[in-house]
Parts: sequence; structure tokens; C-alpha cells
Amino acid sequence: MKVSIRFSILSIVLTLMVGISVLITSIGYFAFDSVLIAVAKSSLSYASGEVGGKIGNYFTSLNDDTSTVFQMFDSGAITPEYSDRFIQFLHGLISGDENVIGAYWGDITGNLYWVNKSNNGGFVEQITLRKVNGSETTEKLFDAHGKLISVKELPLNSLDPRARPWYQQAQLKRQLIWIVYDFRHIGTQEKQPGITAAFPFYDAKGNLLGVFGVDMLIGAIAKYVQDIKVTKNSFISVIDYTGSLISTHNTCMGVFKECTLPNVVDLDDHLLKKSFAIYNQTHQTPFVYSFGNNKYISAYKQIDGIRTEHPWFVSIVTPIDDITAPLRKDILIALLLSSVALIIGIVLASVLSLNLSRPIRKLAQDANLICHLRLIEVKETFSRITEIAEMDKYFMQMKNALISFQRYMPIALVKKLVASNKAAVVGGEIKELTLVFTDIQDFTQLSENINSQELMQYLSRYFQVITKVVIDMNGTVDKYMGDGMMVFWGAPMDDLEHASHACQAVLQIQAALKQLNEEWSVENKPVLTTRIGVNTGKVVVGNVGSDDRLNYTSLGDPVNLANRLENLNKVYGTSAIVSEFTYNKVKNKFKFRLLDKVAAKGKKQGVFIYELLGDVAVAVEPDLKLEQYNQEFFAAFSRYESGDWQAAINLFDSLGKKHPEDKVVKMFIERCLIFSAKPPVNWGGVWIMAEK
Repeated sequence: MKVSIRFSILSIVLTLMVGISVLITSIGYFAFDSVLIAVAKSSLSYASGEVGGKIGNYFTSLNDDTSTVFQMFDSGAITPEYSDRFIQFLHGLISGDENVIGAYWGDITGNLYWVNKSNNGGFVEQITLRKVNGSETTEKLFDAHGKLISVKELPLNSLDPRARPWYQQAQLKRQLIWIVYDFRHIGTQEKQPGITAAFPFYDAKGNLLGVFGVDMLIGAIAKYVQDIKVTKNSFISVIDYTGSLISTHNTCMGVFKECTLPNVVDLDDHLLKKSFAIYNQTHQTPFVYSFGNNKYISAYKQIDGIRTEHPWFVSIVTPIDDITAPLRKDILIALLLSSVALIIGIVLASVLSLNLSRPIRKLAQDANLICHLRLIEVKETFSRITEIAEMDKYFMQMKNALISFQRYMPIALVKKLVASNKAAVVGGEIKELTLVFTDIQDFTQLSENINSQELMQYLSRYFQVITKVVIDMNGTVDKYMGDGMMVFWGAPMDDLEHASHACQAVLQIQAALKQLNEEWSVENKPVLTTRIGVNTGKVVVGNVGSDDRLNYTSLGDPVNLANRLENLNKVYGTSAIVSEFTYNKVKNKFKFRLLDKVAAKGKKQGVFIYELLGDVAVAVEPDLKLEQYNQEFFAAFSRYESGDWQAAINLFDSLGKKHPEDKVVKMFIERCLIFSAKPPVNWGGVWIMAEK
């Protein structure tokens, strides 16, 4: 008996749609502006607090360094005087802290000992000794490792530390001081705003001995300001109590025109100028104010740990529409959509009169399962409606037909093509893939000793092991070629880590085949040795064939190279060879050793090839023996590459004594002996393969 549910569907849809519409409308009418402004204030307070904390932490090292130096001076652990020990102390101070760019000592006689970081990562050391007729300066340049590069005497000059602001301020206040001013880099005329932390040092009688200073660039704090992401139009700055601008989020706005620090009072008609004036009057934060025809919300946060004469603040000024406009727009869109949905719901509820949802939804789910070839999950659907019952009957017939048909087709590939939503048509696309070729060593000899039926079962079990690894690692089986396979990663589904996945699969294949060989050995069956070649490159990948039959494959030189690398295993006595194109993508994830630089017959460009040995992630600790081997092999190979045959022979011979079983080393010794007797013409370090 058929039962109509028109009234039920209409009631449910109308109740839900009207309820949602009323709820959304209520949100739009009640406390909308106050909520948005509260959210905006909270966001600005949090952002200003975050950057203020970061900048305060950044300058902690300046306080720590000056405190440490004072304690060492006071305890006598180090004496500020012209000595190698003191100069080395200055070097250690600035090299041990990336934020500190310079350290110096000026004494009461006008002598200056100054160490500064140079632009190339090294150090510049200046020793200025005050004479009657001027100052004599010796300048030493050091590289990043502290190695002395040059020493030169500079002309007489009038440089006197006692005339510098840091010296005079520290002497005047008789304590640690921070000052912001322009200072020049040693050896240049360049000036930049910076912070100097300086303190005077006295002897036991209270007589001034000199002033010690440490420099940091103000420009370094700009990265903290630039990391603040509030809105696209936010203006963010670091400012002191007097209005001097230390740094801004957007320097291209014309605020910084000189090395000196500008003051907001001197700015032309600018929103920051008004914001700072309001904050100075009210000391409230955050606050909303008008500028021009727009409203802005501004927040200030004092930065802790700053020991300048005037405190620093983080200032954020944001157009209030930047925060509230997107939320208003979302509310309006929601109201519009709810109204449209309400109308559609009423129309649909009045049209849908029969209880069709459950069986139709079930049939739709079955169709989706069949589309993705998840046939086992398709179950029979019961319905009293004739049309639905007939549809279910045909679905079950289609399911049974596909179960039989999928035994004759690469089901994994079809599933991937369905998931990628790409139609199977003739044609291809250029994509970067990682290709893997496998082959069984001495398979011809094996096939001659086993009957055809047993050989078929033998190969099927072998291919099943390899194919399972490939599928588990999301690879694509291109084809089976006798006793070999061609597989690749990166298509039809995109795989950004295709090279890594391919190498992991190779190692898993080797492990799985090792276990399979152990089982065969117990069964007194011959074991198999598999050779593998791996290469990465851009190929044409797609469907090749006719309208009736398609084959999904890849074409191009990288495919040919992967095949040749598999064949090269028998030359080098290896089991898995990887090209430099794959190696460069995964060299930090896996263990390799260099084998050679080769080129295919007819090709001029050589390719470095490597043997894949293992996964770095599996290793408990670094393989020092492998690292040592690679270093010694590379040294010998470099001599071989440059044509220095005797030197290469000596190095390879030394390596061969440590690794007498290494076929590769023996091969290079033989090759070098031949070349030393008859040097090749136009040698470029590339071995040409015998076969294409």
C-alpha cells in the first residue's frame, strides 16, 4: 500500500527553513555592531601584545650581554686594555649572539678597541691609539671562521671615542644607558639607526677608566612588525613615548626618508599622527576614532625590557571596515541564501508527495559504489514501487557483469581514473613522474629448467608480491613485460612526493622479495634476484590505443633512461640504480653511493647514477662507514673525471683494499689502467653505455 507523505515533508521543510531564517535574522538585528567592535578590539590587543613580547625578548640579549661584561670587568676576569685576550673577548661576545653586531671599549685617553661584524659574515677589528698629532688606527679583517684575511694601517684621523654620544651619555649618567642614534659601520660611510647599550667602568677609587658599548641595529626589529597580519590596510609601527618612529609595517609609505628617526608630529596629514595624539591625551587602548571620512580602531602596547630614556610602544591602526565589513557581508549573504532556500524548500515540499527518499538514496549510493568499482558493498534494495524495484534489478545485473569483467582489466588504474574525474580518451599530458623498471636476473636460464605451468605460477607469485607494494605505495602499474615490470608514480593521481614514494617502494620490494626467496629456499625452489632502475623526469603520460582498447602508459627519454639503468645493474653488480634526477629530490631521505657518470649511446649529456642502499629514517644513527666510503670514492672519482688516471688508480686501489669485494672499485681500476695506456679523445668524465 502506497502512503503519501506530502504533508510530512512540507511540515518538516517549512519548520526547519523558517526556524533557521528567524535565527539568522535575529543575529542581524541584535547587538551586531557592538559584537563586531568587541571582536576587533580583542584582535588588535592580542596582535599588539604578541609583537611587543617578541621585540622585548629580542632585546633581552642586549641587557644580558652588558650585564655579563660588567660582572667580568668588576671581578677582574677580564681587563679592558689593549691585549690579545681582550680583543678575543670582544670577538667572542659578538660572534656568540646573532643580534649583536658590534662591541667596543673607549678609555679616558681616547684609545678605542672596536670589533664589528662585516656584511660578508666575517669580522672587522680596529685598534685606535690616540697620539699627540691624531689617532693611529690598525684595521684587521677576519672571515666567518675567524681566520685573519688582511691587516692595514689607516691614515691619521680625528676619531675619538670620548666625543661619541654613547661615551658622553654613559659618563654623564654614571650607569648603563641605552641610546638610539646613527652609527656608522667600520670601513664604510654607511649610517643606520641603531641602539647602543653602554656603561662606564671605574677603578676602586671611583676614577673613570672608560666606557664599554654594545651595538644592535634597530632595523632588525622590522621583521617582527612585518610578521603581524591584522588586515590588508592596517598600519603597524613601533613608536616611543615622544613620538619617534622606530619601525613601521610599510616603509614605502614615505615615513622613512632619512637614516634619522622621524617623529609623528612632523608627519603630514596622517592617520597615525591623530591616533598618537588621542593616545597621549587619554592613555586608553584600544579606541575608535574618525579620520577623514573613515573610522579606525587603534591599539597601543608598551614593550617591556626596553631601557631607553623613553618607553617604546607597538601601535596598530586599522580601518574598522576591514574587520566588520566581511562579517556584515557574510550576514547579508546568509540572510539572502536563507530566504532563497526557504522559497525553494516550500516549492520542493509541495512537489514531493511520495515517500521516495530512502530507496532512491540507496540506489544513488549503489550507483556511486559501482562507479568506484566497490562492487562487494552493493546490496539488493527492497521497494514496493515498481520502477525502483526494476532499477535495483538492473543494478544487480550490472554489478555481477562488472565483477566478472574486472578480472580482465587493471582495476586499480580504473579506480584512480574515476577518482581523478578524468575521462579515458586517447591523448596525454606532460607530467613529472618517477619511473621504475624491474627485471629478473638470469630469467632465461631459469625458464629453461622449469615447465611452463610451474613457471607461470612462479611468475604470478613473484608479480603479486611486487604489485602489492606498488599499489600500497599509490604507484601505477604500467605493464608486465615478460619477467619485468614498468611502474611509475605521479599519475594519474598527482603525487608531490612521487620520487620519495618510488624509492620507498623499491626498498619495500627488495624486503618483500627477500622474504619470498626465504620461503622458496625452504621449499627447495630456485630464488630470484631482481634488478631495478629508477629515474625521474617529465614524460608524456596518457592513453594510447584505439577507440576500442586503450593502454595508460608513459613515453619519453626519462622512460628509456629508467630502463637502461635497470640493465646497468649487471655492469656494476648492484640491485637498484637511481639517476641523479631522482637522487636530487630524495638525497636527504635515503642512503646512496655514487656509481658513475654515464650517457646512453648516441647521447652527449652525462648523468650521475647512484645505488639506493636504504632509508635514512630507519637508521638509528648515521652510517659513518658509508659516509667515509662516499668521501673516499668521490675523491677518486674526481681524479678519474679530470683524467688524472694514476692519481685515480692510487685512490681507487686504496679504497679497494678496504673493500675487496666491491666490484665498482675494481671496474674503475681496470678502466683507469686502460685509459692510462690509451687516453680517450676529448675525455669529459662520462662513460658511454655500450647499448642504447
